[in-house]
Amino acid sequence: MTVPETSETPGNTGTTDNGGATETTGAAQNPGFAGGAGVAADPGGPVEAAPVSLRERLATDAMLRNSIAIMATTVVTSVFGYVFWLVVARTSTPAVSGAGAAATSALQAAALFAAVGAAAAMVEWLPRSTSTAQWRSRLTVGVTVAAVGGLLGGVFVVALLGYALNTLPALRGPVGGVLFCLGTVFFAVGTVYDYAAVAERSGTMMLARNALFTALRVPLVVLPWLLPGTGDQILTAWTAAAGLSLLLAVVGFRRSAHGRSLRPALPGFGLALREMRASLLGQHLITVAAMMGTYLLPIIVVARVSPEANAYFYATWMLGAVFFMVSPAVSTSLFAAAAEDPAAVAGAARRGLRIIGALLVAPILVYLLGGGLLLSLFGPEYPGQGRLLLVLLTLSAIPDALTNVAVAVLRATTRLRAALWLNLSMLLASLVASWFLLPSLGIAAVGWSWLGAQTVGALWVVVSWRRITTP
Repeated sequence: MTVPETSETPGNTGTTDNGGATETTGAAQNPGFAGGAGVAADPGGPVEAAPVSLRERLATDAMLRNSIAIMATTVVTSVFGYVFWLVVARTSTPAVSGAGAAATSALQAAALFAAVGAAAAMVEWLPRSTSTAQWRSRLTVGVTVAAVGGLLGGVFVVALLGYALNTLPALRGPVGGVLFCLGTVFFAVGTVYDYAAVAERSGTMMLARNALFTALRVPLVVLPWLLPGTGDQILTAWTAAAGLSLLLAVVGFRRSAHGRSLRPALPGFGLALREMRASLLGQHLITVAAMMGTYLLPIIVVARVSPEANAYFYATWMLGAVFFMVSPAVSTSLFAAAAEDPAAVAGAARRGLRIIGALLVAPILVYLLGGGLLLSLFGPEYPGQGRLLLVLLTLSAIPDALTNVAVAVLRATTRLRAALWLNLSMLLASLVASWFLLPSLGIAAVGWSWLGAQTVGALWVVVSWRRITTP
């Protein structure tokens, strides 16, 4: 709805005006990404309409537009991340580069752990706001929770890894400690702003903010006043870029179709916090359960096989990450659409599955036919070690799409326990099966375990589909 902020009245109407193009959900939804041209009727009988181009679909399908923006964000940040660390490697010693990488990894982990619940809650609650004041109060709750959590997480990491264990000596100094805590807060708040943009069907704002954040780090890291030759140089570049990128979010929301203000709104804060507290915790646990496999599986491979085996596993897992980018991106966009209009959730879920299917066909074929060639880019021994694992991860993309869509629908319709149960059961099944199968099957055991857990979860989704898509 493109109306001024002072008179906005969002609701679960079923039609959403996005920059002049109306998206219709439910029974009267637009043709999906793979849904064909559609039919136009006249008194003389049905007449086949002209094919719909991708540009027209992007103009009218907010879910598709949001999904592509989220995936583009991943690609852009990865490219600029590579450039950043290439510059660091060329201008710093390996010791400084390695310490900086460890510090920024800890920063991201602390910030994400602090912000994931608040960020996901924005997608659930912002579309349901009935006034501008309520929208701002709910966003203020999300930003406050993320900022406080980020600060506490930063202080904890500084105390533990900087002082108690001395794992990251750069954090022991006042400059390094302050930079780390500020960076954690900025990163956490930026994550909330990103998900607020997704909730507003404006994924391009998320893309723009992250592009600015990751691009700014490159020139900042080589400026002479950033304590060159020390780990503080890298932390300063990260923190300054993260802080400056928040300004772009402020401007972007103000200039959006809704004309949103990101100024904190204290009136109504307490009420919004009480309304959202169960959601904040539930969304946090659901997201953590979805993320933990990526962090824990490499540790299990090292513990049960060897560090050398983990090198092959990690390269293969990262190569297969394209599948873990597509369906989560579309599912996040579906989460926003379903939260805005729960009554049309069945149609939105079907459209989400069509979009995922259209986007996955090409990479699945490429990986099944040429996966060995892709693995050979890492070294001549990688195809022999990781080919079967890559095939299994490729096949798992199909059930993974179903479970991601189901979790998005359950989250949007406030059935958080069911979403948590589904994510947590698949996580535990894959971890336990991998632990027992790795010594005998090697790294392919992770693929079999992951595929098995996702398949069982997908079967439950198929059996429960009508119940899941009935709000």
